[in-house]
This record gives sequence, C-alpha cells and structure tokens, in this order.
Amino acid sequence: MTARTALIVEDEAMIAELVATMLESDGITATICPSVAEAMRQLEARPCALALVDLTLPDGDPDAFIAAARARGSHVIVMSGDPDRLAGYAPLPLLEKPFRMKAMLEQVRLALPVAD
Repeated sequence: MTARTALIVEDEAMIAELVATMLESDGITATICPSVAEAMRQLEARPCALALVDLTLPDGDPDAFIAAARARGSHVIVMSGDPDRLAGYAPLPLLEKPFRMKAMLEQVRLALPVAD
C-alpha cells in the first residue's frame, strides 16, 4: 500500500481534529471516524495505510476493526487514557493519552516512512 492515508478512530472531536491536522501537515490524508461502525465502513470502502484507534468508543470495543485493518495490511496505533488497558495491545504501537503530538508523529513516521 503506497498511499499515505490514515483513519483516526476517535470519538473526542477535539483530539481527532488535532491529530488529523498534524497528520495532514505531514502529508498524510486523514479521515476521522467517531465510531467503530464508521471506521469499518471507511475501511471497506477504501483501504488505509494507517489507523490510529482509541480503545474507548461509543459503540463498543474496536478489536474487530483492529483485526480487519491489520488483515488488510494497515498499520495500527492504539490510543487510550487507561495504561492498563493499553498494555494489553502490545506489541502494537501504543499512545497513552494525553500524548504529545511529537510522540504521535514519531510513531506515525515509523509506520509510514516517506518514500522518496
């Protein structure tokens, strides 16, 4: 997958918008999905290179989405304010909320290096 595209699966609009802005400033096309259901619809419509996934979403656990994204070759970074819950998703890249945008971009750049 060569496109630099990302799904941001996050129900907190302010966080989602900030992450999208940072990704877009780094040349990544970002789509915000406020629920697991919307993320699944987007993934089925258009594969993505990367998914940043909050673990607490209004319509439930994102595990099925994470599995589907990984099966399609997407890199996944999980985010949560609950360090114990987050630890259960290792060895995936993890971001503990609140996180610094620089730390998020570093993980994104490791997952999606810029191709020259």
